Amino acid sequence: MRLDFLSFFMPGQGRPQPRAAEAAALVGRGRAAEALERAAGRLDGLYALLEAGDDRDAALVAALAAEDLDAVAGLLGRAAGPPLAADLAGLGLLPGPDALAAFARRAEDRLVALRKALAAKAAREWATAGDRYEARAVRRARVAVVVVVVLVCAAMLLGETVARKRREFAAAVTLERQRGEAADALARLSDLSYRAKTATGRPLWEITGNNCSRCGCEGRDLRVVPSGDVCVRQWEGALSRLGQAAGADAAALARFARDPWGSPYLLNENEGESPDFPFEPDTLASAGQNGLAGDGDDITLAVPNAGTKR
Repeated sequence: MRLDFLSFFMPGQGRPQPRAAEAAALVGRGRAAEALERAAGRLDGLYALLEAGDDRDAALVAALAAEDLDAVAGLLGRAAGPPLAADLAGLGLLPGPDALAAFARRAEDRLVALRKALAAKAAREWATAGDRYEARAVRRARVAVVVVVVLVCAAMLLGETVARKRREFAAAVTLERQRGEAADALARLSDLSYRAKTATGRPLWEITGNNCSRCGCEGRDLRVVPSGDVCVRQWEGALSRLGQAAGADAAALARFARDPWGSPYLLNENEGESPDFPFEPDTLASAGQNGLAGDGDDITLAVPNAGTKR
């Protein structure tokens, strides 16, 4: 059983069967189309014979092609010019190759014109109920294709939007978790620093041997600084001395080597550094997600002064 694809777009409407009144149109269309295809093949043969220098056979093929084209013109009731048979006869009994080549070009023009005329007549006078059925089905199929393409594009766009929102949400959740981890680490470091000060009775700058361990860390991405960088060395030295002063386990201090984004923590030893501002608190900070110290992305925490209650 032959599958009728177009019937999918015409639910409840079967393909109309040819009616007796349409029989003449179908026959005329078939004969005209067959004759045009035959004429096209003969014109191809005519050109091949002319290239081979066989003028006699070329003249015979030209006569057959003229006969087919004139027959189609008669079927269509359209004279696209004088009959080609008369045109060929006017070239003489044995026309030369140049005359035959010129005739072939005129016949080819006639073939193009007759094809257009056949298409026009098939769409009007020779149109059948089956043609109209197919035309409607094709229009519906085109609309269906457009709708499917639009739906697929919309689904892809929606899917990408949902995926982007999910990525943004996941990034926001990750960032919130990282900032929470950094804040917790800073609170523990603040407690460590306070214990170091109270245990030794000395300010941080005396314990670490530096009045600004974070100095030199501004203006660059601290997430990618190497281990030998001055900013890393100053923080590692300060952390080690704070741990010793507070009696902290060295292994426990390892978790404070870098913040969640890979930057060293930042310490500014302020308390007791200046006689003019003896109570300026020490500060601990993380450079934050962007790794740049000193901007709004930083997470900063003050260390309680040794002489104050927490």
